[in-house]
Amino acid sequence: MRILERTICCLSCLLLLSVAALAQNRAAGHHAVDQRQAMQDRLRAIRHSLANPTHSQSRLPTQVEQAEQESIDGTSFVNIIPFVTRENGARTNVGINNFSRSSLARGDRPAATVEIGLYGPSGGDTPDRSGVFSVRSNEMLQINHVINVLDPVQGGGSANTGWLLIFSDEPVTAWASVILDQTSNDPAMLVAIADQVFKPAAFVESQGTPSNPLLIHSSVKGGAFKSRLAVVNIGSGAGRIRVKLFSQGGALQEALPAVSIDPSGMFVSDDIRMPVPGTFGPITIEVEDIDTEDNTMPRIVATSLIESTTGPFAGFLPAFALPQHTTSAIAGTWEGSVTGAITNAQVRLTLYQERDMLYGSLEILSGTFPTTDRFFDIKGDIIDGSVLLEIQQVLDDCRHPDSDPCTVFAYRLLAESISGNTLSGGSVYVDGSGRSDSGSFTLDRMGAIYTSE
Repeated sequence: MRILERTICCLSCLLLLSVAALAQNRAAGHHAVDQRQAMQDRLRAIRHSLANPTHSQSRLPTQVEQAEQESIDGTSFVNIIPFVTRENGARTNVGINNFSRSSLARGDRPAATVEIGLYGPSGGDTPDRSGVFSVRSNEMLQINHVINVLDPVQGGGSANTGWLLIFSDEPVTAWASVILDQTSNDPAMLVAIADQVFKPAAFVESQGTPSNPLLIHSSVKGGAFKSRLAVVNIGSGAGRIRVKLFSQGGALQEALPAVSIDPSGMFVSDDIRMPVPGTFGPITIEVEDIDTEDNTMPRIVATSLIESTTGPFAGFLPAFALPQHTTSAIAGTWEGSVTGAITNAQVRLTLYQERDMLYGSLEILSGTFPTTDRFFDIKGDIIDGSVLLEIQQVLDDCRHPDSDPCTVFAYRLLAESISGNTLSGGSVYVDGSGRSDSGSFTLDRMGAIYTSE
């Protein structure tokens, strides 16, 4: 029941957490500092590990106070391009698209200020090169020969291969065109990876733990084709990574020797499947010595480049974060009961699933439920084998203009494990009228969402 009690506490802080999140965005990049210091400070911010919920709640009063004091100017958006190069006559062009149409700070059609830092394979807090660019709303700014265009920082400028850390004050997306062959000029297109620190678990590409390895979907060593691999440590601590090569049938062919990567550093292999020539198949990448209790843990992102040694090459395959091995496939329709002191209803749950993320709908079929509305969108996660679901709406009874003011409410379901086709556990309800309820639920899986009928 401790988890349920913490859930009640979290629900009570629902509106306060929203204010705190705004405070964090407002605080980013507030102080006017020079470009190099700003890049270093923001690098530390992106590499900061997620605090646990207890610590987050203890900081809420401070964050709310900051929200009242700080300006809203600064950097709030992050993109990462994990591989750029100019070695052996190659070049890399980078594109920045500003898709922002409306800005809290700048009104309609805002221009974005974009800072780019290039980090070489050896890493460190200081970028090798950096630059600042302005991108108008709806503009695609293309920076040709990006490594040459960026200015050396503190005697830097020696990196010929590296990765880019991109900060902006408006929403942008980024991409790179890596051109290895000067004769054919065939580009390999690489789309940037977004900020990894605060993304929902299902979309994080940088876990890299043995239970959450990264997956390169395919790689090759045969004929005229080979695969490059680039792994970047965006974390705040050094780590040892191990790359495992598999056949297309799923058999482990080779576990390569572990390689150490410093913070902001890279591991680059120009021919990753060299130990198993004449083969093709997926690759997994994991951090061997990760300590989830350590605030200086590594975080990795990766990409692979399949190329032809005789001409044009296929392009990039970014790493995909595998779900935990305890993640069950539970998408489908579920039906059953939800009960409590003020709840006694039959419900239908429709669950869609992407890795560890769940979303869908909850429909009250019959019985009593504390809200006037009877159909809700839901979201949730599978965490270490447990299933946590919550209603996305925060307002009830807002459809009738002559009714009383809307009621703020929250409802969560927690199943600590899954038993066969049955999902059961505890539930909690709170609302702005002072009502609260804790109860239980039992749901049975009735079938697939998309039936053959």
